[in-house]
Amino acid sequence: MKNRNGIRTEISSLYRARITSWLTEHVKNENHAIDGFPCRIYLGAPTRDEDVKAHKEQFIAFCEDWHKDLAAGKVDFLEKNYPGIGTVEVPIHLVFERPDEIVTWAGHLVEYHSALRRLDIIAAQLPDLIDSALDNISSLTTLDDLDFQHFVDVCKWICTHRNSGSLIRQINVRGVDTAWFESHRSILLTFLRDFLDLNPLRKDLLQLGLLPPSPLVRVVVLDHVLRNKIGGLRYFAAPIGDLQTIDIKPARVVFFEDVSTALSVPDVPGTVIVITPTHSLSELCKTDWIAGAKCDYSGSISLRSFAVLNNFRVYLPNTNSLLMDEGTFVTNKDLWTYDDILAQDQPQPMALTAEEMSFYRMLASGMYGLRARIDQERIPLELIYKALGVGGEELDTDIGVSIDDQGKDSYALDEVKNRD
Repeated sequence: MKNRNGIRTEISSLYRARITSWLTEHVKNENHAIDGFPCRIYLGAPTRDEDVKAHKEQFIAFCEDWHKDLAAGKVDFLEKNYPGIGTVEVPIHLVFERPDEIVTWAGHLVEYHSALRRLDIIAAQLPDLIDSALDNISSLTTLDDLDFQHFVDVCKWICTHRNSGSLIRQINVRGVDTAWFESHRSILLTFLRDFLDLNPLRKDLLQLGLLPPSPLVRVVVLDHVLRNKIGGLRYFAAPIGDLQTIDIKPARVVFFEDVSTALSVPDVPGTVIVITPTHSLSELCKTDWIAGAKCDYSGSISLRSFAVLNNFRVYLPNTNSLLMDEGTFVTNKDLWTYDDILAQDQPQPMALTAEEMSFYRMLASGMYGLRARIDQERIPLELIYKALGVGGEELDTDIGVSIDDQGKDSYALDEVKNRD
């Protein structure tokens, strides 16, 4: 004999087993018809008089319990007469006419109605994505109403403007911005994955045809003749694509890791410093005035920097390294710090000279201590000046960048400062 509390576990199991099919039938069957109703659950009433007699008090309590009002559903009763008890309406089945009655007992009525409403909206506005909506209905029902409407409108826009190359700012959905996209990135990619044939291993918005604002590459021009060709700018930042339009032909381009170090270098004829970006290295290396120059790389003395050097040599095979050698490292032991990554976390660089590879392996093996390094900002400036060919009177020259020079930057130096 099943009481109300005891039967909830059975109803909850029924709900979990059939909720997906109910939602599917709701959106795919004509008139939202759902099979399997009415649904009856046997309440376990005893079938033999001797069992009733043996458990008389329990039986009477069982019958009285099921005569009380129900939150949902109804009970089928069978009238029977028992010796010593009299005529009793025996509860036989708990009957549900609709899924929402079962859902009420399972305690998920709000979520169920929310799922139905949202599936109806997607069926009306994004019918080709109804299967994805069914697969992701749990995530969709966690969105508040406004975010869900934004979600639907954004999906409609993306499906209509595939591979648009647009900025998020250009999506014409009121209230949607970059922050909204960042917080809803996961559900967007999952929801649209099959329909747009997205790579399940990628988490970026580029595969939705959306582009971020072009990142800036920082450049320090150390030659006054070259500066005259770009409005006198010594320090500026520009998107990689715009660098191609700059009419300069330096004899040497030096890739630096640290912008403060680059700004501390006095003028050097024919030389331009480029701060190594964390993105689009291949595109940067294709820039005509970079590809046509003698290229050097000067970074920290670290495992990471050797990996960056390796990457430069993939695109610019003749790139030379500056100050990334054992001698410089050992003679400046007091400047050592220690990295926060394990050597095995990085693939071993392949495009290194024999000496570089030997030194790299020493660093990786911990010969000088666990992941020892010298950040570029800690390397003495006189060593950097010497490596760049600066000397004599130039070392005593005031090489600070003036406020006026910085103010000439037409590519939003405030953005650069923020990135620093």
